[in-house]
Amino acid sequence: MYRYGDGTPFPLDENFIETVTVAVEACTQAFMPLTQLDHRREQARAARAEAEKELGKLGDLEKTITQAIGPYLQPDRKSPHAQGVAQKTLQTAKAAIQQVRAQVEGRVQALEAQAGAGTAGDAVLHALRPFFDHHQLPNAKWIMSWDARGNEAAADAVATAGRLQASFRLQVDHFRQPIRVDQLADAVVVHMMKKGLLGKAKPAPVDLGKYVMVAFERARDQNVITLKEKPDRASQGLRFMVSEHGATWQSISISGDAETEANPLDNEDVAGVRRLGDAAHGVLKDLMLHRTLIDITLGGQPMTSLPEPRVVPMEVLSQLTPLARTIRERSRVHGELVLKRDVGGGRREELFVPRAQLSQHFAKLPPEYRRPFEDMGVSGEDTQPAIQLPEALRPPAPPGAKRITGATVNEEKTIEVKKD
Repeated sequence: MYRYGDGTPFPLDENFIETVTVAVEACTQAFMPLTQLDHRREQARAARAEAEKELGKLGDLEKTITQAIGPYLQPDRKSPHAQGVAQKTLQTAKAAIQQVRAQVEGRVQALEAQAGAGTAGDAVLHALRPFFDHHQLPNAKWIMSWDARGNEAAADAVATAGRLQASFRLQVDHFRQPIRVDQLADAVVVHMMKKGLLGKAKPAPVDLGKYVMVAFERARDQNVITLKEKPDRASQGLRFMVSEHGATWQSISISGDAETEANPLDNEDVAGVRRLGDAAHGVLKDLMLHRTLIDITLGGQPMTSLPEPRVVPMEVLSQLTPLARTIRERSRVHGELVLKRDVGGGRREELFVPRAQLSQHFAKLPPEYRRPFEDMGVSGEDTQPAIQLPEALRPPAPPGAKRITGATVNEEKTIEVKKD
């Protein structure tokens, strides 16, 4: 169990100090290409302004030349050669002016293309990958799926936290083939309607242990289990959808399409299928420990198409801010973020990181990119005073307890000292 620095329970069962540390590093790296993007945008705006001035001068030049040559363009039988020269001169001048206009516009368009949001999207995604590959945002909701029906097994996952959705590819490792049901759970029997000799359908027991699981999906409140009769050739199968409220089943054709509507499973069969789903999740859940970030969407829009990619790392920091600020407020040591973890036997591990250490990462960023870190409460300035609990509210220490500092700078333990 994790606790705040003042001893009160922490709502998540994870080392949030490490989560914050990695997030600060990743978001700082994500803001680096964005500062470069801002610089390119400023260059493009300046180039556009200069181009407008230059194009305006070219327009004035064209007008001046036209007005100057205009009198010589009038038909005159006495001087036809002058009219011809005037026409050629005007055409040559206009062609030269048009050529320069195209050059000016092309130069500006090239700068504007380099300043497009898409030029930074991939770099931001790459910078955020170390965080999302190993950590998650508070209260993230996961969907994991595994499928061995194709030539190669594949697995992926999606984590949704607020407006952010992160998509991952999972390493399938040892789960490249269909898995026998009897290797996951014993004695899973369901009752299906089958036609008898007289043509009447009657419920008959079906032992699922002879089937193989070829696909599995785990959502927040539902498991979807797809089974086939034979692992090595085309065969019919069954699909079960199990939730806390019950279960349904469908018959699956050889091609993998549903042959029937979802039918409620008999109450006596639900427990066995639920046990199968829990066992499948228990076997496959470790696939999510080996994940690679593929894409991030914000409000359903892929990051590479967002007009402002900066909103993604800012949203990451925003979602971490409430807990980070509470950790800061409840840390009893100046300038640190502190969490504690009960390790049993009267022992408590203390995890902490100096805020000055975190602020070193983003200190060189422009003010607009430092601000979300400062709002998060991880800036390096000291807090005066640090939070102090009244004596009546402080959790009592075990008799004879003594606090010592461990060998690493980020670990502090409370141990019980026995008296003779």
